[in-house]
Amino acid sequence: MLLALCAVCARGEAAPGSASGIVPPAGWRVAPELAKAASDAAGSATTASDAWAEPARGCYAVWLALHGAPAAIDAASDQLVAGVQKIGAEPSAVVKPQPGDRGELSLAFVRPPYRGKLRALLAKTGDVSALACMWNEREPKACETACTSLLGGLH
Repeated sequence: MLLALCAVCARGEAAPGSASGIVPPAGWRVAPELAKAASDAAGSATTASDAWAEPARGCYAVWLALHGAPAAIDAASDQLVAGVQKIGAEPSAVVKPQPGDRGELSLAFVRPPYRGKLRALLAKTGDVSALACMWNEREPKACETACTSLLGGLH
């Protein structure tokens, strides 16, 4: 997911529709090409995708709904963190679900020239709802603020 986001973040285009129900920040537009690239990169586990961008500021976000084999929440969160590392991003501030938690993972990441945050909701059934938001050096403070708000909309 992050690899696709890094690879095509500058190519967002406006289009209607939202599978996630997430409302992007004011001024952001739907980026179907980014959503498709992220979905393709995640492979057959993807059940839905959405993406948004504010290219003039250098802000990008992608949401994926994934379905895999039923797994323990801690194992699924370890797999997501490993996936972030696999694409060359360096995770930090990783907060994994604790036993009894609802299965929420959050982390920050850096993959130059981008910085970002990821939030994922994990279920024992193998369902995952993941939202990654990132920004480049154009307007990092504005993008980070928008991303923080956007990530709060993941339910």
